[in-house]
Amino acid sequence: MADKAQSHRKLVSGANAAVLVAATLAIAIVANAISSQFFTRFDLTDNQIFTLSEASKQAVSGLDETVEVRAFISPNMAPPFHNLSQQLADLLSEYAAASDGKLKFRIINPEDDEATEEAARGFGIEKVGIGQRTENEVSLRAVYKGIAFVKGEQTEVIRDLHTTGRPEYDNFEYEFTKSLLNLRRAAPQKVGFLGGFGGPGGHPQFIESLKPAFEQLYGSLIEVEMVDLSEATSVAADIAALVVLNIEQPLNDGAKFAVDQFIARGGSVGWYQSSSVIDQQLQQQIMQQMGVQPGQRPPEIRKGVDTNLNDLFGHYGIQFRRDVVLDRENSLAMSVVMTSQGLAQVSHPGTFALTDIDSSLPFSRDFGTLALPVPSSLLILPKARENKDLEVFEVIKTSESAVRRLNPPIQLGYDQFVDPEPGEERGPFILAAAIQGKIPSYYQDNPLPAGVTEADMAKTSAPARLLVVGSGEFFMPMRQVGYDDRLSSLGAQFFIGSIEWLVADNSLTQIRGKAMPRLIGEVGRDTQRRLQFINIIVVPALFAAIGSLMMIRRRRRKEHIARISERLP
Repeated sequence: MADKAQSHRKLVSGANAAVLVAATLAIAIVANAISSQFFTRFDLTDNQIFTLSEASKQAVSGLDETVEVRAFISPNMAPPFHNLSQQLADLLSEYAAASDGKLKFRIINPEDDEATEEAARGFGIEKVGIGQRTENEVSLRAVYKGIAFVKGEQTEVIRDLHTTGRPEYDNFEYEFTKSLLNLRRAAPQKVGFLGGFGGPGGHPQFIESLKPAFEQLYGSLIEVEMVDLSEATSVAADIAALVVLNIEQPLNDGAKFAVDQFIARGGSVGWYQSSSVIDQQLQQQIMQQMGVQPGQRPPEIRKGVDTNLNDLFGHYGIQFRRDVVLDRENSLAMSVVMTSQGLAQVSHPGTFALTDIDSSLPFSRDFGTLALPVPSSLLILPKARENKDLEVFEVIKTSESAVRRLNPPIQLGYDQFVDPEPGEERGPFILAAAIQGKIPSYYQDNPLPAGVTEADMAKTSAPARLLVVGSGEFFMPMRQVGYDDRLSSLGAQFFIGSIEWLVADNSLTQIRGKAMPRLIGEVGRDTQRRLQFINIIVVPALFAAIGSLMMIRRRRRKEHIARISERLP
């Protein structure tokens, strides 16, 4: 009799456990289905790679007519590309949900029949090779992985969707939103690089080298061209932003007037300037005297630069100082130098970590750390800070351990910077600054250039943006100061993002930021309070609730078993 009762108890206990497991699975499935339909999904990744950015939502919600997306993806790809179709379907579903019915998509297998392959080729999408590896062999397979965005007679095509097979590295959102923005934009925004006064912007080869990069980044959203102001008194009306990049000569009066009036009419200007540049003439002479062969790298000889742009920018409220800033305590770079013991790696004080970066600006918010090679400092003058029509930003600042020298050396080697010099001033210093708003014209308080009349001046001031960065070489490597490809890559991203800010279009900046590496930063006070509330209240309450339910269930089970035992003969 006791064996029968014990067997019955085991049967009841097993049945209860099975019911509990089944109920838990059912609840999880139903809860997941309900939350996916009616509630917000949570993306717990640090850079929100599975969530559409606000810029993408705005791009798709602002469509004026239906866009059909046709994704031509070959089936049965080998890992890690085997989930590509599902990955694209998930992302495009996000776009479709945000489009209010204006975006529709299809994942098409072009290998079904010849008609679908012909459709893919009609958009310029051809097969591309991907490597496949099994236990016994490595092979190359030709597949389709192209996407066409179709809006009426317009098309934007991604002929080969570059993928690593890992969602955290595949920033498909950037390419998709860029395509949507190109479908919406009637004409490109033009960025002019100032020419006629030395520096990279005056070299046609430099502008031509930029064009493929800008086309890759933006399609037809933003275009670059040279703006030669050496004999002009105005900037073309179709220029949205003017970039002054490391010029080497003072501007003439006509060019100064052109820049000032461009700003007065609402144009934006970015001035990126180093306090010294390579002295090409002296460098050439040294190479000839030393018998240096082409391709060899002699020591660089530099010369100081004194532009008169400070006349204008000082009037606006930002002053560029012809100095050099170092930080011996926060050096990031390793340079190879000759010592008495031979070649050795040393930390170059001219390339150092910058972590005080304004996160309120879209082009700088995703940078935890930056570096600028041997930068110069800036001053934001009281006239800018006190002007209620202007918003002022200290974009990049050094730490207190930084020092400034009043005169930059003619060479940038480690020996010139390693030892402190008398007169060095302690930081912190501003290395990049920006202002936006109605910027007063320089010629309100100064005489007009010869040949220019009051009729040539803007009648009213329109809101504009100015950015000044104390380096004009941070977007390319500078080996002599240890500013390597890794640091210059971050600098190039900062440069590109700042140009987008100048043309007032940071839609793609936000998305590009998802792919940038992140550092653990300071946790905000609001976040601290939320985490404290969860740790102190929510977590203990959850465990208490689970414990209470388990106690109730256990008591009821004992009572149930007791009742059954009483009925047994």
